[in-house]
Amino acid sequence: MTAENAAPSRALFERDGRLVVPTDHARGPWRPDALHGAAVAALLASAIDVPGRTPARITFDLLAPVPNAPMALAVTAPEGGQRVVRQTVTLLADDAPVARAQCVAVRRTELDLPEGALDHPDPFAGVPVPDLSRPRPGVSEAVGWECFDSGAVSMRGLKSPAPEPGSTGLWVNLLVPVVAGEPTPGIARVAAAADYASTATNVRLPYGRWTFMNAELSLHVAREPAGPWIGLTSTGVVQPNGCGFSMATLYDSAGRLGQSAQALVVEDRQRAG
Repeated sequence: MTAENAAPSRALFERDGRLVVPTDHARGPWRPDALHGAAVAALLASAIDVPGRTPARITFDLLAPVPNAPMALAVTAPEGGQRVVRQTVTLLADDAPVARAQCVAVRRTELDLPEGALDHPDPFAGVPVPDLSRPRPGVSEAVGWECFDSGAVSMRGLKSPAPEPGSTGLWVNLLVPVVAGEPTPGIARVAAAADYASTATNVRLPYGRWTFMNAELSLHVAREPAGPWIGLTSTGVVQPNGCGFSMATLYDSAGRLGQSAQALVVEDRQRAG
């Protein structure tokens, strides 16, 4: 069994005092000295602390390339009223902000909703769950180094009719903890999976010729996820001015979970410099 096909065991990050230190699993596919957007989003989401509330909206802003280096997390105290609070998590490299998450969290309650209120079309319902225990083979060879895609996540295409022309369906399962020795919150798994909405852009722009890095991620969820995997159906739009966006509807084993959107920076590898 090769190292790439073996089940991964390391986390995305390890703690060293007040710092978080990335492992190879956190690296991105665009450059080896910068982290994957999914790893950054998962780290920021895992630091959100709003007991008794649902993190209903999180906006992740990548303020600069997030380096493959030790960094610090700064977390504000929740602010707001009884129903809604807000919290900000900032990732700092050498005391400079490189990424930030802003969360809006809604108070949890118990409601007796009318019949049909929870009914939504679900392309994953009734479809056998594929083997999501291992990463895709050959990723590190294609990228050129070990990274998030080669060791930290399992992805498989949804084998059912797409909800609309040009869209893609994907099963995503985070295989490693976000921080070594610490439980991974469900919202961190959702954040990591939502970053893969750009798969729909990859259908339009082949990876070997184009890059489509996300500058931000906006995530809305209505509840905590159920089960280990997240499903998404995504679409993408790109324009010759170098801008694009991806959108996804998110699902899990309990049905529709939320939605996400990303702004993309599109570049031609042959002309980028």
